[in-house]
Amino acid sequence: MPSFPRKVLGLLLILAAVGVASWQALAVSCSSPAAAAETTRHAARHAEPRETHP
Repeated sequence: MPSFPRKVLGLLLILAAVGVASWQALAVSCSSPAAAAETTRHAARHAEPRETHP
């Protein structure tokens, strides 16, 4: 692949990653604490069990 299209594609991928991260941060900051707590409980409920060491 020529250099110019590869640079443009790389820049687009970086911008897309920054945009997704920003959108997620915005969504979390705008959500209510109750919704965030429910998400945490949901994730903990469906997480794989951890090994316990005596």
